[in-house]
Amino acid sequence: MSSSTDNPGSKVFAENVRIVRGQYAYLAGVSGSRSVPAGGLLLSWAAFATAAGATVTINSGDSIPVPQGGSVGGEAHTTVVAPAFVFTSTAGYFIEYVT
Repeated sequence: MSSSTDNPGSKVFAENVRIVRGQYAYLAGVSGSRSVPAGGLLLSWAAFATAAGATVTINSGDSIPVPQGGSVGGEAHTTVVAPAFVFTSTAGYFIEYVT
């Protein structure tokens, strides 16, 4: 099923819309290990670094480098339940989720 707006060059496809219901919550801090609580669904995450060598690891996967003076992040485009993050040498992080 798809629908379009008044602009013929712009279409919104309903099958690509992720509907998430629940209580909104977030985690924030500087560095360290954080996990979305059991049953929580990840919405997005971000990390910022002021020094070189900062990384983020998700569910014991590969280290994601955070550029000095920059940021990295992502949004969940599928259901990600209770992921575990490790923020190393970051200046700040933010994780959004619903329960």
